[in-house]
Amino acid sequence: MIKNYFKTAWRNLTQNKASSIINISGLAIGMAVSFTLLLYVYNEFSFDKFHANNERLYQVFKNQPASGVIKTKSYTPQTLAPVLQKDFPEIENTARMSEATNALVTYKNRSLKFKSYATDPSFMQLFSFETVYGDKVNPLADESSVVITQSAATALFADENPVGKVLQYNSSPLKVSAVIRDNPQNSSFDFKVLIPWQAFLNQAPWLKDAGWDNYSYATYVLLKHGTFVASVNNKIKHLIAKYYAPDKTIELFAYPFSKLHLYGNFVNGVNSGGNIEYVRLFLLLAIGMLFIACINFMNLSTARSEKRAREVGIRKVMGARRFSLIKQFMAESLTMAFSAFLISIILMILLLPTFNTAMHIQLSIPYTSLWAWMAAFAITIFTGVIAGSYPALFLSSFNPVRVLKGQLTGLRTAVKPRQVLVVMQFTFAVCLIVSSIFIYKQINYIANKPVGYNRNGLIELPIEGGLFGKFESFRLDAIKAGAITDGALISEPITKITGASWGNTWPGQLLGEDKVVIDCIAATYHFTDTYQLKFIQGRDFDIARPSDSAGVILNVAAVKLMRLKEPIGQPIKWMGANRTVIGVVKDFVWGSPYEPVKPTIIGYVKDWVGNIGLRLNPNLSASKSLALLESVYKKYNPQYPFEYTFTDEAFSNKFQSEKVLGAMALTFTSLAVIISCLELFGLASFSAEQRRKELSIRKVLGASVANLWFKLSNEFIKLVVISFFIGSALSWYYIHNWLNSYTYHADISVDVFGVTLIASLLICLLAVSWQAVKAAWVNPVKNLRGE
Repeated sequence: MIKNYFKTAWRNLTQNKASSIINISGLAIGMAVSFTLLLYVYNEFSFDKFHANNERLYQVFKNQPASGVIKTKSYTPQTLAPVLQKDFPEIENTARMSEATNALVTYKNRSLKFKSYATDPSFMQLFSFETVYGDKVNPLADESSVVITQSAATALFADENPVGKVLQYNSSPLKVSAVIRDNPQNSSFDFKVLIPWQAFLNQAPWLKDAGWDNYSYATYVLLKHGTFVASVNNKIKHLIAKYYAPDKTIELFAYPFSKLHLYGNFVNGVNSGGNIEYVRLFLLLAIGMLFIACINFMNLSTARSEKRAREVGIRKVMGARRFSLIKQFMAESLTMAFSAFLISIILMILLLPTFNTAMHIQLSIPYTSLWAWMAAFAITIFTGVIAGSYPALFLSSFNPVRVLKGQLTGLRTAVKPRQVLVVMQFTFAVCLIVSSIFIYKQINYIANKPVGYNRNGLIELPIEGGLFGKFESFRLDAIKAGAITDGALISEPITKITGASWGNTWPGQLLGEDKVVIDCIAATYHFTDTYQLKFIQGRDFDIARPSDSAGVILNVAAVKLMRLKEPIGQPIKWMGANRTVIGVVKDFVWGSPYEPVKPTIIGYVKDWVGNIGLRLNPNLSASKSLALLESVYKKYNPQYPFEYTFTDEAFSNKFQSEKVLGAMALTFTSLAVIISCLELFGLASFSAEQRRKELSIRKVLGASVANLWFKLSNEFIKLVVISFFIGSALSWYYIHNWLNSYTYHADISVDVFGVTLIASLLICLLAVSWQAVKAAWVNPVKNLRGE
């Protein structure tokens, strides 16, 4: 019996090729998009959960009151981890990790830079890493050892077994103790090289004396089985105050490591979500795309009701029960769903590379995963059942006597449910169109907002190797070669400044203001000329004035904070030293472009600079300037690769989340429109077929092609207009809330809704016009010959 159902279903599909192709295409597109999004959602939820100790792994954070708010940071002192393991029996193990560095690693004549960290040997026991070669137990136990990933090993050693080989890590010899597999794409770690903590201190001996006031390191803890993290947090909360009284307001807490990827944002000391917002959005989009594909199926299936009515009537007269008819129609639906599933796999193979590029991830179809295939089949069956339920119930309800007499007028009631489904489908499409436009408006608004410095033609690179102590000679040679117009040393890339200071004092300071955290930038000479900051008062650090080594430059926000009426020449204390204000610059954006510019102190610090900013020669092409600059760079730093970053590109990366959201919204908008057009095309075809006699009579009575086109298109235009108003109301509500989450945002303008309405109408007319005009051109004699 079941075999007969599917056999009959296949015959019906092949007999109605056009409608079947439209139906299957709509379902396939919806399923392909949904599967791709569900693959992404699964990847996000599985982030960092592959570690064996996942449930007991935590990272220590600090909450620090600053300027009336609580700032949450993951940076902790290097002295914290040993104290936690020694004084708290609930903690089984701890590990420190340094900030990431792009270290120069050399083996024989091959020199490459890899992202690396320094960490305690216990790090390898806390986290799960698959060892390919070498020590699987404690590969970082020896301070002269180093652990590298497979890709780093291949790049450095080619086909050699690297274990036991000695390489140069920033000019220090280290022996490869183990090679581990590269971190999976659902891991927060992306290092290529790990060195022991002691090796890190040997290379930077001044860090051995760093105390509780040096917040530069990550601290990971492994709790013992059965330990409640809330109990541990109560005990470690005021640990900083115990060891360093000046920072008594700082509070510590441990947060689950595996939750950081999705719930890594904190506002005023309280977790406020994070990537989970995008994951939820993509999950809703996955459901939405599958939903409109199902609606498409339902509408097109019920639109063929007149063609299927007599078939149902005959089957019922021959003794078929309604339940058997429902099973027959459900078999058709499932056959189409599985056909769509096979096509969706092909579409996924084609879609994934583009999706991966947009999302900056590496997803792949899990061909070998039984659970993935079971889930895919379950979704396919669910889709087939949902999509086929209404057509099956509707078609099986026909009265056999009436349909065999040709009395099909009762079937006209089906138009109302179909209209509701069309409105629901186009409402979803309208919401996507409006959202896409506003997302891109917001990105353009922020991207074009003045940043206070000239980021065009500006490049930045780390100061390393032979450039230490020789920057001024390098700068002058680069200017002489015509590669740059100026250059400066700065603590960090201007788009990634993280420096902050407290304990600052200034004239007229109020009680407690010395605890206010003020962001800071360390620089030397030529900083403002290179970055082209705008001076309100005063001047830049001058190499001809030795006293400027004790000078600072404030931005306008800092002057307002300090309430300095005449800031130039005012004495302040910064970083524990007496300083003098020599200049005031306009506020400039170096942090998040979405937040107000914060008070900032730019201080002259010769030994606290790790980055070079260079202004390329505007009279030459960028490629020519860079070629000249590279030749000068190699003169001073022959071992290091010439690697640089364009500041405007780095600034553009600050909108990465919004760009991804915009790209996804645009993609899904296009796909939703395609599915909607397939439905409108199919419905217009069946509507023209059902009304062929009516249209012929109107044509005989003198109606023009334009009149008939409008008559047939009008019913769809009405539905689109209704969808527009519903979709616009929903979009306005959510877009209003989304924009208000940003300090600086674009306005909600009426023209966007006008463009959306015009676009929706054009989409509708393009989808139905061919069928409408085709029906209007038919010779009326052909349709009325039998009357």
